[in-house]
Amino acid sequence: MGGVFSTVARRRARDVVTRGKKSSSTDDVGASGRGKKAKSTKPYPESRLVEVHGEKYRLCAAALVFNDRGEVLCGERSDRPGSWNMPQGGVEAGETTREAATRELFEETGIRAMNDARDDAGIVRVIGELPKDDGYCYKVEGENWLTKRGLAGQRLEFCLFHWRTVDDPMSHPGVDLGGLNGEPKEFSQLKWIHFDDLVRDVWGTKKAPYALARDASRALIRAALTHDPGR
Repeated sequence: MGGVFSTVARRRARDVVTRGKKSSSTDDVGASGRGKKAKSTKPYPESRLVEVHGEKYRLCAAALVFNDRGEVLCGERSDRPGSWNMPQGGVEAGETTREAATRELFEETGIRAMNDARDDAGIVRVIGELPKDDGYCYKVEGENWLTKRGLAGQRLEFCLFHWRTVDDPMSHPGVDLGGLNGEPKEFSQLKWIHFDDLVRDVWGTKKAPYALARDASRALIRAALTHDPGR
């Protein structure tokens, strides 16, 4: 695992920043409809979902950003004051988890990922992806645009990023919570939090996936901080 992108990933990262491409990455039930056209009720594309125990889940990339203390980045949902989670959004056709997480991180926070270790424009370094696991599935509550399209919920797919800092993320000039690439505003503020505290405080249906990601990422985060060439 490393921070070196493929040619395709570099092209996608460049497109995200320069072309203002819109995406269909709206998050959970609470985010649907904020500044967007009404969502389709057609069945969700098979290439962008996974079936688990007879139920269909939307593939959803999550950006697991950690700092030099091993704390993780989370945002307070602008539509749900007091509700905090990591940047995340739907994987689009042809995207890898890494590409989708990189795009979502930028669109929701303005934080850019480095294309390689020599990239001075990026803020965070790509570490790699967690192995895919059906334990990252979570269901949505009530009727919403996901259920109307035949989905039970979403399956999170995590990509890890290292931000070489311990400073308040809101103090960084690169952070922009206005909603980029035509996307609506997702977060009202960002903060660092201990992973255990995030698992405790996150929206109920995400507790199990977040706890699994915490355990699966622990060794990777420790290794990245130990062997970081820039430290």
